[in-house]
Amino acid sequence: MADITFNGMTMEFSVVEGMMDAEIKAGLSAELGDYTEQSLLDAYMAAHKQKFGKEFLQ
Repeated sequence: MADITFNGMTMEFSVVEGMMDAEIKAGLSAELGDYTEQSLLDAYMAAHKQKFGKEFLQ
């Protein structure tokens, strides 16, 4: 898996993926279709803030 960047950090996607809300991730995966790990994370960050009212991993 690739490294992804968010909030000024770089981490392996599998580590971040394990911290994602499964419902949000599944919905975005279906919506985005063919996506990169970085584009999924970018979309996830916005969806997480909308659902929970706070930034992901802050």
